[in-house]
Parts: sequence; C-alpha cells; structure tokens
Amino acid sequence: MMAWWKRFGRCAATLLLTVLMLLGTAAGEGADKTVINRINAPDVSADFAFAEDADLLEIIFPQILDCDAAFLHCGGETMLIDCATSGQARRILNMFKQLGITHVDKIVNTHPHADHIGGFAELIKEITVDELWLCFPAEETVHCANAMKTAERAGVTVRMFGDGDTLTRVTATMQVWMLDKPEYTRLNDRSAQIMLTFGQRKILFSADLEQKGQNGLIEKVGAEMLKAEVLKYPHHGLQALTPEYRAAVSPELAIVTCNQRETEGKKYIRRTALDTVWTVPGFIHLTTDGEMWVCDRIVSDVKY
Repeated sequence: MMAWWKRFGRCAATLLLTVLMLLGTAAGEGADKTVINRINAPDVSADFAFAEDADLLEIIFPQILDCDAAFLHCGGETMLIDCATSGQARRILNMFKQLGITHVDKIVNTHPHADHIGGFAELIKEITVDELWLCFPAEETVHCANAMKTAERAGVTVRMFGDGDTLTRVTATMQVWMLDKPEYTRLNDRSAQIMLTFGQRKILFSADLEQKGQNGLIEKVGAEMLKAEVLKYPHHGLQALTPEYRAAVSPELAIVTCNQRETEGKKYIRRTALDTVWTVPGFIHLTTDGEMWVCDRIVSDVKY
C-alpha cells in the first residue's frame, strides 16, 4: 500500500543479540531494554533493522501541537487514534500526502474534546474513511454531535465502543479501559485508555488522563495491567505523572504531543530523566516486530 513501508523494514535478525548488548552498555539496564531510540541516541544500534519477512506494527505521530493523533498500520489495516483539531488537521493531511496515504479504515476517538475529534470533518474532505469509533454519546459535547452528523453525511459508519472492550486488529489487540465512577467528573479522566499489544510489546495510549485518573486507573485494573514499554504521555505533557502511575507503566519511552513548551510535565520529564520524544519537529515513527521497538523521525516535507 505504501512506498514508505519498505524503507524501514530491512534487516538481519541475527543482530538482535548485539543490539541488546549495546543497549545494556549504554543504558545500564542489561537485556531488558526493548526500545531503540534513534532520535535521542542515534549512534546506539545504528545498524539494527527488522527481518525482511517480519510482521510489523508501525505507528506514526504527525507534527502536531497540543492535540492528539496517531496513525497505525498493521497487517494491511490502517487506523487513526484521535484526529487533532480542525486547525491542526492540515498537518495530518500533509503527513498523509507525503506518505502516500489516501484511505484510513478506522478513526478511533478517545474522548470528544476539540483537540481529539475536531479535525474529523477536515480529514474526510481529502481522504476516505470506513468507520468512526466513538465511546461517548452525541450529547456529551458539541464536537461529538458534529462528528456524528459529519460521518452520516459522508457515509462513514459510526460504531460505539466502551470500557472493557477488546478491539482486535489482525495481529494486534487493543484493550480499552474507561473510568466511569461519579467521582470522575472531568471528561479527560473519563477518556478511553487504550493498551495496544503486538507480540510481546505494548504501547499505552493515555489520551488526556489527569493525575486523579492515573491513580484511579491503577485502582480499577491493577498496576500489573498497565506495564508498557512505550507511553503516549497523558494530556500533551501538561502535568507530571503520579509516582504510582509511573511505577505501574514503567515506560522506556514517552511520546509527548507537544512542542516542548515549558509545562509542569516538561519539568517532571527533565527532573526524572524520562526518555522522551516530542511531536515537533517531523513525524515520530515507531516500529515493532513484537520483540523490539525502534523509534526514529521522518523529516516533514512541510516546514511550519
């Protein structure tokens, strides 16, 4: 489907042991390290590549500011988790144009705030979409109601999902958790938490989960369920992670959908030395074969 797909999927699997040794030397964490971060450490395991016949999951974060969108490609299926604001949707479309993407099978919305669903109407002007997946009713926000109406006019099927659902996508699974107790009054804390598993590797899409919700999620599902090598950092890096949540997830890498402006979250990241990449500049490109993650950056054709 995509010419860019093959650029990143060439390798000799026999390099894996060497990679692990190099990572252990560089990070002092032995063979437990599963993320090669070529953005922050370009010289570490520079020769590593995936086996030519490997089944791969690719995740690409566009160059967006203070809103969420992540494009997934796995087993011939495509998905977009959240679709930014109407103003930032152009950045997603520019990325799609550069990568040769004209169709997305599913758009999954974690919660109906403008910075997560506002871009839907702009996207479907230029790409085709089969399904829009929502986890809140139309009356939750005007943005949710507008997305439903737009989908109906465009012939996009609307489907609902919710807490406890497991969305299977070929060789990947997506476990959904949502906090639904009355004490969670903020929509951010009720946003869908999506744990994506591919082989032995996991990434947690945390939407806009705030500190109250972080500890509430641990109470709901148990700390052992939240461990993931990669974390889509909650709420654009605005807040620090709670100690309990950080310990439960234990991420090797965090992705922050922000332009590195000064926030309490950035201060926390700096203070705790959390390995982090930001969605500016360029596109963040994550790939896994179910054993290892590789994180690199695709240079954008468009300068902002």
